[in-house]
Amino acid sequence: MSVFSIDWTKYRLIDLSYEVVPGASQDRYFEIERGLLADDAYMHHVRTHSHVGTHVEVDAHFFDNGRDVTGYALTDFMGRGLLLDVPDVTVTPHVGVEYLEEQLGALIGEGDIIICRNSDAESLAGTRPRPTLTPEAGRWFAEHKVKMVGIDTHFGLGKDVPNGRALHDAFMGAGGTLIEFLDHLEDIRRPEFYFMALPYLVREMDSSWARAVVIEER
Repeated sequence: MSVFSIDWTKYRLIDLSYEVVPGASQDRYFEIERGLLADDAYMHHVRTHSHVGTHVEVDAHFFDNGRDVTGYALTDFMGRGLLLDVPDVTVTPHVGVEYLEEQLGALIGEGDIIICRNSDAESLAGTRPRPTLTPEAGRWFAEHKVKMVGIDTHFGLGKDVPNGRALHDAFMGAGGTLIEFLDHLEDIRRPEFYFMALPYLVREMDSSWARAVVIEER
């Protein structure tokens, strides 16, 4: 077998990207209008912002003079992923150091990527709150040199704005990045996998849309 190929009988490719539907949201607007190029081929004008759909967030999102997306290596957005699962929000409403140590302490390594999943059926249905990370979790990620943390819309970065900002300050202040608006996390079957979400290479961008994928052993 070529060293440049993957044996897909042994691995699964999982798309964790959120599908953006133009015009579906006023808050996270994405508008397109079809036009023509000089050779009469079609193109689209796009009006949106940097936090629509699955997107990575970097220093410039929160810090003056922070690095934009061009200030990172591609390897900062790929690597070994670990699944942090919360099956019961009544037991774990706020994910802090104790839960992180219990779930990931034996696995965590420098440069890992943590994907946070809410698998509480009642929470997913909206009859319970979603789990949230604490500021202490942000410091734990930084201390363990985690390079990226990912969530979908069913998992929160802090129980409120001040707690969310404290988490961002602790984790992103240490060089970590975030990826938000993931989708299809229920398709992940293993606690370890390879994760990748590559941003557009655009100067001055605080964040960027990305296509997020997992490569997982069958």
